[in-house]
Amino acid sequence: MKTSPLLVNGMLVLVAVLWGAGFAPQRLAMESLDAMAFNAWRFSFGALTLIPVFFLMGLKFSEFMKGKAILGSLVLGMLLSAGAGLQQMSIGMTKLANVAFITGFYVILVPVLGLFVAHRYPLITWLGGSVALLGLALLSGFTGELSMTDLGMQGDTLALVGALFWALHLLAITYYVVRYNQFVLAFYQFVFCALISAGISIGFEERVIPTDNMGYVWALVNGIIVVGIAYTLQVVALKQAKPFVAAVIFSLESVFGALVGYWFFNEVLGLYGLVGALLMLFGCILSQWPENKKDKPQPHTLV
Repeated sequence: MKTSPLLVNGMLVLVAVLWGAGFAPQRLAMESLDAMAFNAWRFSFGALTLIPVFFLMGLKFSEFMKGKAILGSLVLGMLLSAGAGLQQMSIGMTKLANVAFITGFYVILVPVLGLFVAHRYPLITWLGGSVALLGLALLSGFTGELSMTDLGMQGDTLALVGALFWALHLLAITYYVVRYNQFVLAFYQFVFCALISAGISIGFEERVIPTDNMGYVWALVNGIIVVGIAYTLQVVALKQAKPFVAAVIFSLESVFGALVGYWFFNEVLGLYGLVGALLMLFGCILSQWPENKKDKPQPHTLV
């Protein structure tokens, strides 16, 4: 069943809002937990959040026993643990502005990688993505100071590699979600991500268990809001959204993250930040501008 473009876009924007808000507990959690340990806890909480939803939906147990769906979820979980892990580690090693901007490179990586899986986009869509990326640079505080030396720094490098995994994760979701139940995929990817993160944390990190109760609180808050709600909505929306357009809208997480910083941490956006936010909004609109084509419209072009 097709969902209206307005509803799909609304879900994409809501995901960006929740992801942006999630930067606060992600940063605060680093005071009592190491990166992969935090991911293990929050994705565990996120998976648990979905269980009562399955009962309310009356989802059949047989849906969770399909081997191919589980295998697809394992692929998603591996990509998710890589992207989320690298991002969380970079948050503890470099400026949040650096993480936001460098992660935003997946806006361009998605269509480039998409060329290998037959995703084609018109010029105006590419232009919209480029405008959004420029806005992201201004919003994040990058006005030309970034050099190759800076990219060699550990935190920035981790964020850059993480952007590649975010792009691959988004494209993988669009592949699997049309083949298997989206809620099953969401649940199992959280489980696999939690298990992988826990294994890495136990093997290589020291603070596997929170050093204070607030570590549990931040993991629970992020697990419910960012994982249980936002990542599940991402899977649902990508069943009908075009990957590149979704990536452009998802990049708005930096705008909402900046607003959270302004409201709760007294971080001033400044002129560059305000201009950047407006450019990102304009880029999102531009990337969805209808084409002037003489041929028949494609049936699945919803957003």
